[in-house]
Parts: sequence; structure tokens; C-alpha cells
Amino acid sequence: MKRLYFPMLALILGSFLLLSNSDQAITSDLEKKVDEIFREWDGTNTPGGAVGIFEKGELVFSKAYGMASLEYDVVNTTQTVFNIASVTKQITAFSMVLLEQQGKLSIDDDIRKYLPEVPDFGTPITIRHLLTHTSGLRNFQNILSMAGWRPGEAMTNEDLLKFISKQKELNFPVGNEYLYCNTGFNLCTAVVERLTGQSFQDWTQENIFEPLGMDHSGYREDLEKIHKNTATSYVGSQLEGFRQPLKYWTYMGNGNIYTTVGDLAKWLNNFREPTLGGQKGIDRLLEEGILNNGKGTGYALGIGVGEYRGLKRVSHGGSVGGYRSNMIYYPEKEVGIIIIANFSGANPGGKAIAMADLYLDNSFPKPKPKPRSNRLTHLSKAVNISNEAFDACVGEYLVNGVMVKLYRKGDQFFVHPVDFAPEMPLKAASNKSFFVEGAAITIYAVMGDDGKASAINVLFEQDRMNGPKVDPNMLKPEALKQYTGTFYSPELDTRYTFVVEEGKLIAKHQRHKDCQIIPRNKNALLGQASFMREIKVERTGDTIKGIRVSNGRVRNLWFEKIN
Repeated sequence: MKRLYFPMLALILGSFLLLSNSDQAITSDLEKKVDEIFREWDGTNTPGGAVGIFEKGELVFSKAYGMASLEYDVVNTTQTVFNIASVTKQITAFSMVLLEQQGKLSIDDDIRKYLPEVPDFGTPITIRHLLTHTSGLRNFQNILSMAGWRPGEAMTNEDLLKFISKQKELNFPVGNEYLYCNTGFNLCTAVVERLTGQSFQDWTQENIFEPLGMDHSGYREDLEKIHKNTATSYVGSQLEGFRQPLKYWTYMGNGNIYTTVGDLAKWLNNFREPTLGGQKGIDRLLEEGILNNGKGTGYALGIGVGEYRGLKRVSHGGSVGGYRSNMIYYPEKEVGIIIIANFSGANPGGKAIAMADLYLDNSFPKPKPKPRSNRLTHLSKAVNISNEAFDACVGEYLVNGVMVKLYRKGDQFFVHPVDFAPEMPLKAASNKSFFVEGAAITIYAVMGDDGKASAINVLFEQDRMNGPKVDPNMLKPEALKQYTGTFYSPELDTRYTFVVEEGKLIAKHQRHKDCQIIPRNKNALLGQASFMREIKVERTGDTIKGIRVSNGRVRNLWFEKIN
């Protein structure tokens, strides 16, 4: 008996240690393959995260990588708390579903029934429109940025309501398009508070987190409070170094839930065995948004819906500060993948797919899709082309805010990213593709109907960028003067003044850094700042009466020329 006892004890202890280290019930071979997926997360000099595989009601595998705090040498564990950013949206949407089941609202109610300060745009905006990104409302982060909020400044739900109450126009007619918009989910938090008399934090704690046993989950509106066991968020890389972004996410609804891998497994289990809301509640949550033309959007109430390799899939990703997250669930296999991280380069979306391919490879009805061919590849084989062929590509292009010039000196071709890098000789790979020898820079010209380049695509290392051609005559000081003056937005109660300084058109704002504005043509300008990207000029005859400014999730916001 003694001879059997000690080997058996050793076996039990060894198994216990394995389970304690990874909280897993998975083969060591598979764990090694998972480790390889997250290899760059591991170590004491990099942030990382926590990952989990959920199957049939159990978290069958969970493991942590990298550091929760680089400053204090604290490692991530499977109990570390992370901000899951937009993965939050499905929980906000579920709060609407639960209130509907209680008879307090309908998903198809006009939002003005509960929030009369939302303007009347002629067509009702329903709660469903808010939760499916089809409302046409402007995205609040983009609004506040254009109004003068600086990167890293706190934004609250109260700030949002003030700006939405002044909104004059929609990005597009209600229900016509899908355009990702955080605003709708923030508005839903106000609906909860007005219907229940409770704060959104308290209501979700009592009605969602506690019933599901999500004991380590919740919203954090006050970022000055101390919260234990929470990973610090970082941006950057090991090569360039890591930094801590400012904490500005004091809003709720579209994001800002802090939680753990284990708690998210409990949330996924409610898809499998819906004790909260019942199957009707889950079915409601997963109703795909339908546009006015009858086409589906691939997005339900706060969560993506679709198919991957022949299996139904619901999923969502998230990003705020340095936090990144992704969660996938395959209902037919009752399997979920959870990835939460604390650095901007984590790529949880790609890694979640890699995890699913690894764990469910033999269960997918369809084979793993082949990698998409990258149409832009780095070129290295030079050919001879005529000077005339290159001259068709000569010009000035605005690429991600950098003026890139293509020009010829005699029989030699050059590229010059102005104020970014010195001029560099170009080799031709064809009449419309070029590369810098010995550098990871390749340029593809986009040819117009006139046989001349209208834009360029640039492959810089692994980044792909596009830049339109700029009319050089519009860059002359005498041409720039026509745009000078002050432009005022009644929606934002803010103004920008355009001046010409040192031969450049500059937009000035009392809270933002100066932003250079580059005319593409007479009525189309490009801004070199995130808060001001595309500008359309509106005229009466030759007189400029105003501009419409877009910055991604805000389209054509009107600024009247006041002097």
C-alpha cells in the first residue's frame, strides 16, 4: 500500500498544480498550441491578458499571460479584472430586453417617449435603431472631439445628452444605413434610469450581474477610486516602449464594464441556458437589424450575428484606452472564446479566431478559410519604364496627414514624405507601381479615366494607406485666402478660424492644436487632424457661406461662415 500511496499522491498533486496554474481541463498539447498563439503576450516586460474557452456550461480552459502592472511587476492572472470596452454593448442591450419583458418599454418604442430632449428628426428613432447602429445619430466621441474635447479628457453621459439635444441633422436618414455609433447605447442608460429610478450601475448590478453570479463585474463611473486587482492599460509596444493612456471613459452603456474571464463565462452560459430573460430574451437579443431596404446588417441588439465556417456565431470586440477584448460564442457547439487584454497591440479578434480554429477544427462543417490575398505586396524587382509613364503619376498626395510628393529629376524618380522623411529614390516595378530599394515602402498609383494618377496606395512596412491627389494650384497662398474666416457650428456651439500662415491654410480652435487644411480642389478640403478630416465647401456663387465637416462617425456637420 505504501508503495502505491506516494506515487498516487504525487500524481494527484501534479494534477492539482496543473489545474491551479491554468484553471484548465485541457490537454497539454492543446495548451502548448494556445501558448504559441499568445507567445508575444508572455513575459515580464510586456502587458498581456487572460483567455478562456467555455464549453457546455464550464470554463474548460483559462490562462493568463504578461503583466497587469509594468510599474510594480504584477502579473496578470485569470482573476485579474479588465475593461471589456464595447463587449459591454450586449449587456446594455439586454437591460432593454429585460425591461421590455417587465412591460416597461418596447424595443420598437420611439426614444423620445423616454428622452424628449432628443430632437425630432421627422422619423422616429426607436430603441432598436439605437441598439443596431442604424439611428443616424452622430457618435458622441467624434462630436465632443470636434467641439474641442482633447484626447484623454473625461466624457460623461450627461455631456452626451447636452450635445444630442442640440443636434440639428442626422448622419443619414433613420434606418437607411448601418454606421457604428456609441451614442445609442449611452442613451439607453438614461432610459433605464428614468424608468426605474435607479442609477444604471445599481440597476445592472441588481438585475444582471448578481442574478448571473458575476461577482467581479460592474461599471466604474468614478475613475479616481481605487479598485484592486485591476490591470493597467497600456499603448505602444516592446520595441517603442509602453505608455499609459489617460483615463477618459467615465461614460457608460457603450462600454466601461470591468470583469474577468470567469464572469464572462457566466454571461455566455446564459446564452446556453438562459436562466435570466429566458430563451425569448436571448432570441430577442439576437434579432438581426434590418435596414429600410430589407437588407440585414449582420448586427443584432448590441452584438454581431453571422456564421463562420458553417457554424452560427455571435461575437463582439472592444477597444478603449489600452484595453482590448473579444468574445465569440458558437451556440450549436455551446463553445465560447473569451479574450481580454491590457495593451493596444493585443489583437484579440485575430487571436479569438485562431483559438476557435484550434479548438473546434474538427467540428466546423467547412474548412478553415484561406488567408486573404494582400493585393498590396512589397515589390522588389525593378523594370525600365519611360519618363512619360512616370510623369502620369507625378504629383502631391495627402496620405494619413502627410504630404507625399512624387517627382522626377531627369531620368531619376523620387518620393518625398514632406516633414516626415527625406526624399528617397524610387524604382519602378511597372508603369503604376514603385518601391524604395532597401526599405519597406511600396507605392501603387490609382489611375483615373484621363490616364493620370488620381490617388496612391502606400504600403509602409505592414501598414496600408491611401492618399488622394492634391491640385497644386490650390496650395498657392492666393488660392488659400478664399477660405479664410471664422466658421461657427450651432450644434456644437464652437468655432474654427481659418487663416493663412507661412503659406499654409491653418484651422485654429481655442482648445485644439492648429490643424493644417489642404484643398484637394475648390470645394473639397482635407484636414490633418482627427477632429477635422473631410470638409465640403458650400457657396452662393463664388461666396463661401459655410462648410460641412466629417470625421468618420460624424458626417457633414454644418459650420456657418460668420466673418
